[in-house]
Amino acid sequence: MNRLRVAVIGCGHLGTIHARLLAGREDAELVAVVDPVAESRDRAAAAHGCRALAEPTDLIGLVDAAVVAAPTGLHAAVVLPLVEAGLDLLVEKPLAATLDQAREIAMAARRTGRVVTVGHVERFNPAWRAAAERAGEVTFFEARRLAPFTFRSLDVGVVQDLMIHDIDLALSLAPGRLERVEARGLVAAGGHEDAVRARLVFETGFVAELIASRISPRLERTVSMWSTGGAVSADLTTKTVEIVTPSEAVRSGAFVAGAVPAGERASLKDRFFAEILPHETVQVPDANAIAAEHDDLLAAIRDGAEPLVSATAGAAAVEVAARVLEVLECTPFGGGRPAGQTRPVTIPLFPHRKTG
Repeated sequence: MNRLRVAVIGCGHLGTIHARLLAGREDAELVAVVDPVAESRDRAAAAHGCRALAEPTDLIGLVDAAVVAAPTGLHAAVVLPLVEAGLDLLVEKPLAATLDQAREIAMAARRTGRVVTVGHVERFNPAWRAAAERAGEVTFFEARRLAPFTFRSLDVGVVQDLMIHDIDLALSLAPGRLERVEARGLVAAGGHEDAVRARLVFETGFVAELIASRISPRLERTVSMWSTGGAVSADLTTKTVEIVTPSEAVRSGAFVAGAVPAGERASLKDRFFAEILPHETVQVPDANAIAAEHDDLLAAIRDGAEPLVSATAGAAAVEVAARVLEVLECTPFGGGRPAGQTRPVTIPLFPHRKTG
């Protein structure tokens, strides 16, 4: 087997996971890790028997591909020279710190023909995949992403840290052109927003309601979808999917609850989610989503397959996140109402999907 030579840039929390998984693959060789902090890169290199480098450009000519797990603010500076030099990349989300930088990366990938995929890891979550397959044509999408405070990703707020995952999931459902955005938030830890509720309205009628918090005492990652096929919800942590499907009687309008004789209602109540709105709970087998990201990257390089989350899709998620931040009105946690009103805005999305 021809093993691709790979590297990991950034030896923090995520970079360490990427390095461990890549080092264990039979179809790839972890050649190097890169980090400006000598202690971090030396520790990772010693753990996996690879080279320790200080600069990303030291990888040019040494590897075929790399995972960029550096801080978001450094993504553009790291990615652009490597793409121009011919490397294929997996860039951790968000693709870049600003929309201009994200667009520049996407355009560089297109111009050079390099694979640049973005680490929106929830796309590879088996529970999400199962839910999306069962959903049909989605008209309403709701996501709740709550997490305790970790002291990581302090260079960005919760929109770019957590909510962008669900922005990407919503966009993956091909909702069309985004027309209106409303957002409210709280600041608790200082510097950036820590909890945000956003509403995205698309020209097709698709609506996305997103809640993200990194100051929650409990962890929650759930999505719900209303669609032409019924209602689908998924717990992305426990890998549980629930499907409620309208029966033929409901689809045709033949079932009218008020017309059910009083004497039959108690019995039908017990059978309601078996006969009227059949309900199914599916426990999806777990899988390592980050390893699946690596599978996707390497397949795109070897076979010319389109990556699941292209740089263009990553740029679109950055654009919507930027628009949420643009209209976001925050108050201090425990404070009063924000001054002024949120103004809905019309947003021309960076093209990232076929709309015809």
